[in-house]
Amino acid sequence: MEADWSVELAADDPVIIVPWAASRDDTRKCEFVDLRQGGHLIDEIEEARPVPELRAALLLLNSARSPLWTVKCDIWESDRPMDPYEMDAAPAETTLGVGSYIDLLARDSALQASFDRQERWLRTVTETLRTVPAKAARVELVLRRAQVNYVAGYGVSWFVEGCGATAQRARQAWSEALGLALPVIMNAHLMGFDYKNDDDTMSESGE
Repeated sequence: MEADWSVELAADDPVIIVPWAASRDDTRKCEFVDLRQGGHLIDEIEEARPVPELRAALLLLNSARSPLWTVKCDIWESDRPMDPYEMDAAPAETTLGVGSYIDLLARDSALQASFDRQERWLRTVTETLRTVPAKAARVELVLRRAQVNYVAGYGVSWFVEGCGATAQRARQAWSEALGLALPVIMNAHLMGFDYKNDDDTMSESGE
């Protein structure tokens, strides 16, 4: 799978903010939904209602066993030709695309506050994803500033894209890439943590 990571910390770059709410002129009136409080809240996320793959990913990422939680997401379709090299696809397979992003935060407050540790995590995740067999798809991880209840830290925007000669093939490539990348993203060991035996807490692995 094609995979890369980057850092966007300039003053005008997006910041992951919790809680957030859409601007007053946004007719959808979207706002932050804390799925850690229960999966029954998933239907409040408009983007996830018609997309089973996104819905399932959000539920897993916010489950009690996950080292992460989610802040915001979106999914889109594109008819702009994509780069065959970036997508590891034949030119004929890059005419249509499907993409998504999910903003992620670490549950561990020390990791959330550490730029260096999150940078190492993204390097490891990217290297691991590059070993996953997948064509016509790519993952991008962007390390950003975050502000959680006015406490500064860092978070990650996780982008997944798939492409194809038809809308169905592009959707399938995106869906497969999302499913393949999800367990890598959720791997607590790659963050430097191990789960304790019989509960849902995490302990540092002594890196």
